[in-house]
Amino acid sequence: MSKRVAIIIAAAAFLVGVVAGGWSVGAFYNRLTSRLLIGSLTSDAITTVDDLRRLRAGDATNVVELLEIKLDGDLIGLDTFLADPREFTRDPLYVKSLQKVRDYRTEFPHKTDSPDVDRGVAEAFTLLDAQTNR
Repeated sequence: MSKRVAIIIAAAAFLVGVVAGGWSVGAFYNRLTSRLLIGSLTSDAITTVDDLRRLRAGDATNVVELLEIKLDGDLIGLDTFLADPREFTRDPLYVKSLQKVRDYRTEFPHKTDSPDVDRGVAEAFTLLDAQTNR
């Protein structure tokens, strides 16, 4: 086998490896994100059903408290993304949504029994203020 043929075979093998590797990573990532998204959506659906059942049973107070706790968790979860202005400002809807949350919390203040949770929520709003120069 000549040197030229060996180089062509090696290049072809490398190209096939790159394509197969890229396809494998893409398929793995797709399955992973699909599972995460499905898990999140089904969890939200179950929580919504529970909240709706409580509301229909006239238990609005507990539903409000559960939704406030969920909102605290959402804000704390977003804390990491708020710290990176590139991620946060990629879509103007992010800022508008969080401003709406802050306006809600200004109108209806909510404190928990956990200083860590309250501090995490306050930090999310502080980072929002820093991002929006408010």
